[in-house]
Amino acid sequence: MFYPCYLETGARRSPLSKPKPTSPFSLSSSFTFHFSRSARAPKSTMSQSHNNPSQLLPSELIDRCIGSKIWVIMKGDKELVGTLRGFDVYVNMVLEDVTEYEITAEGRRITKLDQILLNGNNIAILVPGGSPDE
Repeated sequence: MFYPCYLETGARRSPLSKPKPTSPFSLSSSFTFHFSRSARAPKSTMSQSHNNPSQLLPSELIDRCIGSKIWVIMKGDKELVGTLRGFDVYVNMVLEDVTEYEITAEGRRITKLDQILLNGNNIAILVPGGSPDE
């Protein structure tokens, strides 16, 4: 069963509390993207929530969605469905095989994209495995 993940995207950490990279894949010094399920925190610092899905941390839920379809509802009138390839601590996301749904005055416009990088500040809701057509 999949659970919608509601994210507050306006909050930022202070400059003194920079997150430590958890993945060997780094696109630049300020972004570390998670590209595999094995890029997890050590067991001693990770919550024991994997036994109870209702206690999943948001980052753990997103990490489990890597390689799977995800429905991303953006702030504004856009929704995207694609395969999650990676994300960072700011929930910037890389999606592949993307279908973009945009609500316009004329109706719903659908655009197909091979790959896209989403800014985490503009993401309102994530629905793992979901689709607006379901």
